[in-house]
Amino acid sequence: MSLYDFLKAHNYRPYPLYPHVHDFARQLLESLEFLHGMQLIHTDLKPENILLRDNAVVAKGGEVGGTEGGGRKKRVVEVPASTQVKVIDFGGATYDDDARKSTTINTRQYRGPEVILELGWSYPSDLWSAGCIVAELYTGDVLFATHNNMEHLALIERCLGPFPREMLVRSPKGVADKFFNLTPPEGKDGDWGRCR
Repeated sequence: MSLYDFLKAHNYRPYPLYPHVHDFARQLLESLEFLHGMQLIHTDLKPENILLRDNAVVAKGGEVGGTEGGGRKKRVVEVPASTQVKVIDFGGATYDDDARKSTTINTRQYRGPEVILELGWSYPSDLWSAGCIVAELYTGDVLFATHNNMEHLALIERCLGPFPREMLVRSPKGVADKFFNLTPPEGKDGDWGRCR
């Protein structure tokens, strides 16, 4: 079962931070270290492409939320019995020096801003995806739930702050212009580069 399938089967209830999210994140980063060491970029990391090695489930009790009297309530939730995972789906994996790299990679919600802005991509695109995955496993919600480039960039900006000027300037002519106000109002340099 994939990490996504498990979330879906359990009403998108987030995984416990420790040991689950902690162990999943560590293994994902170790997998990327191995792949990147071979000069390979996965290009399609998402919870659907991370499988639990064992489908066994255990019930775990814990305190959740507040109750009317201000106390906490005990709830039993199901979690994977093992935190061991494996990364799959290398169909889009690409060598970093491949001259035929696609301009668009990753499933939208896990796509880095450098891909959207057509700046070229490399190993950091996998790390961006990994960060989005870890956030989703911890919260139970997709970090950037969108199907539109403008909204996606606006959500990234809302989460991380304004894009660096140097990044927007490097974007091919017309690409960043679709999403950002690249001409500052007269005498107002501070508004330059904000998402429209």
